[in-house]
Amino acid sequence: MTTTLELLARALVEQTNTALAAKLHIDLSLLSQARKRGRLSPILAGRVAGLLGENVTHWIAMAALEAARPSPAREAQLRAIRRTR
Repeated sequence: MTTTLELLARALVEQTNTALAAKLHIDLSLLSQARKRGRLSPILAGRVAGLLGENVTHWIAMAALEAARPSPAREAQLRAIRRTR
């Protein structure tokens, strides 16, 4: 997994959107908004990562980088964080 949407897809392999939203105690529309934006918020990424037993800090950082404006510095940081997995 290299993106927060891939993290979300993994969480949805064995459960529905509704079940996941209930487990995370969030409104179902947050999942739809995340797909529309093409990324999870750092808070949502951390919650999903925790649910899956993934490194929460890694996924919060990944989500923050995905939300940043495209730039060479952003791309360098994304490459660096992906290497740490």
